[in-house]
Amino acid sequence: MAVRPRSDEPLPGGQHRRRGRRIPLPGGLELNAVALMATSGMTALFGLVFWGVAARYPAEEVGRASALINTAMMMSVVASLGTGLLFTRFLGSAGRRSRRMVLAGYGVTALIAAVLGSGFALFFADDTLFGSGAERSAFPLLVVVLALFALQDWALIGLQAARWVPIEQFLFSGVKLGLVAMFAVTAMRNGIVLAWATPAALAVLVITPTLLLRVLPRRSSKEGAVALPSRRALGALFLGEYATGATSVIVPLCMPLIVVSLLGTEANAYYALPWLISEAVTVLLWNIASSYITEASNDVRQGPALMRRAWRLSWLIGFTGTPFLLIGAPWLLSLLGDTYAEEGTSLLRLMAAALPFTIVHGMYISVSRVKQQMGRVVVLQTLSAVIVVVLALVLVRPLGVDGVGVAYLCAEVVGCAIAAVPLIRAFRADADHGAQPELESEPVTEPLGRVRAEGIT
Repeated sequence: MAVRPRSDEPLPGGQHRRRGRRIPLPGGLELNAVALMATSGMTALFGLVFWGVAARYPAEEVGRASALINTAMMMSVVASLGTGLLFTRFLGSAGRRSRRMVLAGYGVTALIAAVLGSGFALFFADDTLFGSGAERSAFPLLVVVLALFALQDWALIGLQAARWVPIEQFLFSGVKLGLVAMFAVTAMRNGIVLAWATPAALAVLVITPTLLLRVLPRRSSKEGAVALPSRRALGALFLGEYATGATSVIVPLCMPLIVVSLLGTEANAYYALPWLISEAVTVLLWNIASSYITEASNDVRQGPALMRRAWRLSWLIGFTGTPFLLIGAPWLLSLLGDTYAEEGTSLLRLMAAALPFTIVHGMYISVSRVKQQMGRVVVLQTLSAVIVVVLALVLVRPLGVDGVGVAYLCAEVVGCAIAAVPLIRAFRADADHGAQPELESEPVTEPLGRVRAEGIT
């Protein structure tokens, strides 16, 4: 006689059977995504308070500091993103080789960050950002510190320990806020930048040794994780991720420089804060994408189900964040001052209007990454970056900072138009194949552009 399953019997994919139906339960994707989204929300809130306290400085100094910090952060992302995305995809299968992999990633990231920071300090001739030779000399170190700070978060995500990221970011944000409040009282020059850099350096000095000496040596390979590619294939994937990372940060790297060059540092203050608010919502979507990529790489058998769950979570953010920003833009910016609300409301609303298109565009990028179709990712990211930069150069003078918002909205509309059809095909293919895995677990051995994958066409 067949044995009937109990009502609470677990099923594959984090589901339970109840009254003949499968009830989806939150799994690693949701838990890690919520942890990362909580981090982003907390960081955004602390960020608003941070810049509200920093606004005690003159607007010119706030604009200069925000441009300097933004430039260093974007360069740190360029340096760390390629390695970080490899961490999310392959740390699960690295096992006892995890420490060697992380050490190599840290070394490559630090080298790239130092080269980028040094190049910018040497060749950016405008003295509006650097007031002295000492400030120029310290800039590469700032980029390296922020790059390693970002990379250790990627390592935690790749180890499926994203729940520790909010704790780290909470301590970082709290120390950062306390320092800027202290420096603002004395109007200390570079106080805003120092308040940002000091806690990041402390976090690197505490967390990185813990990972290398205690956590990573005890790692073992996970069953179901995508196999670790050969060195050649891993290098090809790294180049693809690095190229993608570079193009993805061109916009936030170039926009402050364009605004400062064409409109001045004060205008950049009115641009930077709306961008910061809208970016907080965009980062929530990126949190979901990061969790999806990590979970799908650690268990390729659950790829289709994870993709659908990530899609639903993304639209939950979109349906909540878009109307909130469209309606609440003046109120949010008025917290920083009436002038900020007057100058930045239209920009923030334009950025909010782009969110639905960003969801489609971003989901296509994530699915392509999981399927190791990096050529498509690089092409689409490059196209989007070119559209934003070119349109911003044309529109910033006649439209002011709103020109950046128009440029960004146009780029996301184009990206959505390109991604929509292949993304629909990917969902249909997954529905046809049911719960069959979409990724092969064998090591990738073909060079970039010819990496084998099924799915998006």
